[in-house]
Amino acid sequence: MSEQAEDDAYEEDTHDSFKQFNLDPQLTKILERYSITKPLHIQRVGIPKILNGANTVIAAETGCGKTLAYLLPMIDEILRWKELEKDRRYNSPLGLIVTPSRELAFQIGLEARKICQYLGIRTKLFTGGKTKKILLDPPVEEVDIVVASFGVISKLTTNKVIRLSAVKHIVLDEADALFHETFQEQLQVFLKRVPLGFAQDTNSPKLPAAAQFTVVSATMPSRMSIVLKDIINVDSLVPVKSNKLHHILVPQKFMRVGADDKPAELLKYIKPKVARKDQVIVFSNDNKTCNWVSMFLDNSNIKSVSLNGEMPLYDRNNRYAAFKSGKCRVLCTTNAGSRGLDTITVRHVLNYDFPTATADYIHRCGRTGRVGNIKDCRVTNFISTQSELTVVQKIEKSARRLKPIPIIDIHHNPDDDVEGFDIEDIKQMEQEEFSVPY
Repeated sequence: MSEQAEDDAYEEDTHDSFKQFNLDPQLTKILERYSITKPLHIQRVGIPKILNGANTVIAAETGCGKTLAYLLPMIDEILRWKELEKDRRYNSPLGLIVTPSRELAFQIGLEARKICQYLGIRTKLFTGGKTKKILLDPPVEEVDIVVASFGVISKLTTNKVIRLSAVKHIVLDEADALFHETFQEQLQVFLKRVPLGFAQDTNSPKLPAAAQFTVVSATMPSRMSIVLKDIINVDSLVPVKSNKLHHILVPQKFMRVGADDKPAELLKYIKPKVARKDQVIVFSNDNKTCNWVSMFLDNSNIKSVSLNGEMPLYDRNNRYAAFKSGKCRVLCTTNAGSRGLDTITVRHVLNYDFPTATADYIHRCGRTGRVGNIKDCRVTNFISTQSELTVVQKIEKSARRLKPIPIIDIHHNPDDDVEGFDIEDIKQMEQEEFSVPY
């Protein structure tokens, strides 16, 4: 997709390059190496706020460039902080990025490493699967940025493998999931280990006394004040929102389909897409249906892979790799596949089961129509029950009025917490093109 097309998709751009932010020249040169030359809207409004030391809440649609909106200022800050504190203890990062899932942690960690490897900034990724081994034989190394899924970093800090005393900037990505009541108590205990402040004085020649706090989400977290009220002054959080937050960015189709007719309608929907070699993600609300849909498609001579929380990590790795490489065109998954996966080539999303929460719907839709791949993307929804129709009516009402989609809190699925990727050969993955939709 051309830069002009990106401007058309995300509103007119009045700035030319990342140089406007006065980032370290080394950093802007690396961005140019990856052909990242023009900031997107959320980056234009978010990067200056973070560079000014503010605690921020970045809320914007999936695939619009949120990752670099916080990653670039964090890297720029760390380049400066490293010069101010050269005697830091081992296993004591300056920057910390926490995610709810291993998939998202791996994706962010990979992109951070691609940039930081040229700057002398040491990154470390913790995604689970080896936590017991790490606790038995903890690493002792210099590290500047840690990227980790929440369950793992919570254990590592509890056992003092990773020290948080030196952290000067912490990011919670996909915070709407982290703020769910299932995580609330554990998250609050974790955040109290970080010395958070109201704002940082970026003009001071000394290291900040307190850590900067950034919250990132594709939805404005409704439980944020409840979770953070005893952790940080909530009034210090500066909102940074996309003007398209919760708006419908790709065409949506809602089909009334009887439960018994869904398999036949699924085949009618899938066959022409596969014939054109388009990639499709089919969402179901539970693992059992997800597995059945995949089996049904396979029995109908349509090659597919299923991906959900019942599967071991190595199996998930292989299945997703087959889909991403194009060996099969259909991925059948649950809500777990709606976050963190690199799906920039996906053209079509089908909600075989319609989600029971609008936040889930937003994240599912976010698997297509991402920056760099907006043209010809579609979301199709099978509507079979009255409860599904209730959620649809809220979405349709917003679409008609050109208003943001109202948020209903996510229905938490424990299976979604434990599934993820723990890919061994990071060096091989680093040879791939820069994949974050910047």
